[in-house]
Amino acid sequence: MLLSPKLNSNLDLRRKEREIPLQQFEKGDEMVVLDSGIWQVYRGVVQLSKVQHNGSETIVGWVAANGTFGDCLGATEDLHRAVALSDVYARSYCLQDVIRYPLLARQFLAQFSDRLIKSEQLLSIVAVKRVEDRLRQLLLMLKQEIGQPVEDGVRLQVRFTHQQLAAAICTTRVTITRIMGDLQHQNLIYLDRDRHIICKNL
Repeated sequence: MLLSPKLNSNLDLRRKEREIPLQQFEKGDEMVVLDSGIWQVYRGVVQLSKVQHNGSETIVGWVAANGTFGDCLGATEDLHRAVALSDVYARSYCLQDVIRYPLLARQFLAQFSDRLIKSEQLLSIVAVKRVEDRLRQLLLMLKQEIGQPVEDGVRLQVRFTHQQLAAAICTTRVTITRIMGDLQHQNLIYLDRDRHIICKNL
């Protein structure tokens, strides 16, 4: 029995996926991005940032399961960093794989488009005047992106330090500590025993 071209293409892609091993990264590991094609995350959360020529670093977003990232075109002069915020499992595809498998190209296009929207959302949060509003909007974004429902709210999958939150919205760690205390006092968030943020009434 002859298979349809679409089914054949699906089978070829599944076969290719089995050929490329999943790579494991521990929390805090830096993943190679430049000249390494496209990464697809299967488990965990990766933080993406750009390092400017003056050494400053700007967080541009986070990638969770079924998300993609990579500097596949080499079209930017800024150095990109990708750091595992938890244990991460991911695969790296080369450009030839994307060209060879149209289904993979369409999948990556949709995922990259989604990440671009989220990066623009983060930029709009940074532009908000009041730091309190910035932090609240950031937590809502993280809640949507990497939140897991729990009994009394939504738990962020990874533990964010006050410094990481401050870097994401261009403020200071001291300011974040103060606002986080206010949000806890208002019963809007709390920290579980592993110091993960639980969003209750945001």
